Amino acid sequence: MSKNKRWLAIVNLLSGSGRCGRDWEHIARMLYAKGIDFDTVFTGYRYHAIELARRGIVEDGYRNLIAIGGDGTVHEVANGILMQQEVPSTEVRMGVIPVGTGNDWIRTFGIPKDYEAAIDILAEGKEFVQDVARATFVGRNGEPESRYCVNVSGAGLDAFVNLKVCQMKDKGKNGKMSYMMGLAKSVLEYRSCRTAVRVDGENEAKGLIMSVSVGIGQYNGSGMLQLPESKADDGLLDVTVIETMSVPRILTVVGRLFDGKIYSVKRVHNYKGRTIEIASDEVKEVEVDGEALGTTPVSYTIEDRRLKIIVP
Repeated sequence: MSKNKRWLAIVNLLSGSGRCGRDWEHIARMLYAKGIDFDTVFTGYRYHAIELARRGIVEDGYRNLIAIGGDGTVHEVANGILMQQEVPSTEVRMGVIPVGTGNDWIRTFGIPKDYEAAIDILAEGKEFVQDVARATFVGRNGEPESRYCVNVSGAGLDAFVNLKVCQMKDKGKNGKMSYMMGLAKSVLEYRSCRTAVRVDGENEAKGLIMSVSVGIGQYNGSGMLQLPESKADDGLLDVTVIETMSVPRILTVVGRLFDGKIYSVKRVHNYKGRTIEIASDEVKEVEVDGEALGTTPVSYTIEDRRLKIIVP
């Protein structure tokens, strides 16, 4: 079978607090049992999957990629597909076998966490082409950088929490408990600042803003419905703006982040548009698909139907 018919499995053995490494042989046997022909490459460091995906497409001729890992692996494989310019991105298909801790990207599309069920979806091969957003922000070197967002990106408190969680991961502390610890610590430490949000060139929000989320998908933070009305192929970015709140107030409304009723909370606002710009009086963290990549100012531009994925 030619490589453009075979799958390239890009595997992050560290995903899911090392569960991917422990389960990989079992996953591989199930792939073979379902008749999926594939070759395998393993990530060796952060953002390696971007290069592995690009090389697999451009140099080795693969047109079917499987991201086996968590949201970070999905983000990297998708960016490898989208950032290369030799092959139209919609000529490449991305499937996912989720082995992460948060697994937020899959929630929007109804992809199950169960390995066998996820592999059945790959074998069936139903395609969906989702929108993506190109995020441009200030990188860690102080220079402008860009990355594609395929799920949710944000600035402010969410990104601050995410940075704390990423730092915990670097120290070997992973899982949902680490996220909750990072959230609790961040809520106590974080200070809002004056922030301006422009949607399609219009000033929509300005003042003391705690958090801004922008996305294609609906979920982030291990199951929070931060963007409950977002649709992955409607040509629009959804935006959730949360004005500053006291810690007691945050504790009383946090449940709304998990039941899809966040917009019923006073001082929480929803916008939709094709371009989003966020500027803050103080430098604030920016995350893209859960990756702590840089700081404000940050802008987003939607790109319609750029990523072909395999869904139920």
